[in-house]
Amino acid sequence: MSSQLMPGETPKTNSAISELESAIQRYTHALTKLEDTSSSGSIPFWQIYLFMWAVESQSYSLMRYVSSKVGSSRSPSKEIVLEVLTARDTVQAELTNQSQIPTGSLIKVNDLDNRLKQETNKITTVVDLTEWHSILNPKVDAWWWFFKPPKHRWDYLDWLWKILTVVFLTSSLSLTVDISSRFLSGGPDTLGAFFSATQSVLTLLAGRSALTKPGQESIKRALTRLNIPQYFWEEVSCGIAFSLFLISITFRLSLPQIAVFYKNLGDRYTSKNPPQYAAAISSYKQALTLNPDYIEPHYELGRVYEKLQDHEKALAEYKIAVQDDIDRAYNNLGRRYIIDKKYYQASSLLLTGLILNENDEVRYYLLKNLGWARLKQNRYAEAKKRLEEAINLDNTKAPAYCLLAQVLEEAGDNNTAIIMENWRYCFLYASSFNIDEDKWIDQARQRLDTGLNKQLPNKQ
Repeated sequence: MSSQLMPGETPKTNSAISELESAIQRYTHALTKLEDTSSSGSIPFWQIYLFMWAVESQSYSLMRYVSSKVGSSRSPSKEIVLEVLTARDTVQAELTNQSQIPTGSLIKVNDLDNRLKQETNKITTVVDLTEWHSILNPKVDAWWWFFKPPKHRWDYLDWLWKILTVVFLTSSLSLTVDISSRFLSGGPDTLGAFFSATQSVLTLLAGRSALTKPGQESIKRALTRLNIPQYFWEEVSCGIAFSLFLISITFRLSLPQIAVFYKNLGDRYTSKNPPQYAAAISSYKQALTLNPDYIEPHYELGRVYEKLQDHEKALAEYKIAVQDDIDRAYNNLGRRYIIDKKYYQASSLLLTGLILNENDEVRYYLLKNLGWARLKQNRYAEAKKRLEEAINLDNTKAPAYCLLAQVLEEAGDNNTAIIMENWRYCFLYASSFNIDEDKWIDQARQRLDTGLNKQLPNKQ
């Protein structure tokens, strides 16, 4: 009777149903093994308590039972997980082959699927399902191959880490553009090009890694090789971006110190014999590009331009240097005003410089130039006082003697011996390499020739 076919059934249909039931049984057996395992490998408290009670009562049968349960509470292996999933594949294949699916079989499969979904944590903990996609190439509707691991508590702040990563990378890029533009605008320079290129490459690499899909995949592979848990990946990426930001901002804050390096480099170029003025100008300009608030290079540029007889540029640089109260700049700008016949501007600057300065050498030149300005203003008494003060500070320099001799002559002083003595010291100490002193050497020679009635040797 049992072998008789129901209406609409054929031997082939019975065979297909039998294969479906077999697949469901295999699925059931594999799923049961998975359920008997523990996701954490820990032994439930009730099993520990029951085992201790069995030992106390010397119930060996109960001890064996508890031991079997403890043994079944081990963590699932990859083999068990894959066995369940492939069994589910087989069930799906059999369901697809059925023209008529028994209602009882559908209910069984649905119940089993609900049980399988409850084991998501075990499955995703043991197996990275994405690794098997390339081998099995599952269809999109094979949902059991696309279980997602449970969201870790660290993952809830991933949005924050992603935003911070973008902020740090954007800030680093802005700093890199600013730093690079400063180095490159100062002209070609090996050291500057190295600094700029290094930081640019680091920023671009980090940006590509964090903001492009290929870069993100590279980071994931690297973090996987380093055994860093996936729930820390966003934090690690943000840490890398923050480190790059720190490097960028540290480099940006160090630009004033780098500017000092370029200024000192320019000083070395001017002190060489012969001086390398073109290289010095380039170094001073680079220092100003890196730190526009650094005034010292303006003064040094003024000196170089004055050496090169570019008086307009020298004047412009000295005016900037004076704004930061560089006493030497007061002196040099005052001298330029005297040469340009702006005597009152010169006097005002030189007096201010004297108030600011305490260095004897600089004060000598300030007093000398102030005496020179007063001479041109026909204020001979004040000119004489300032020049004598300068000689008291340093009696081995020519300019104050040369100017004092002129002051005494212009003032109509009758003490010819003192005038000639000043011209003599002017001639002895003056240098033909100084543009002002070279002119005074010739003047001193003429006065001494007239006063002493004899020819002095040529001054070198």
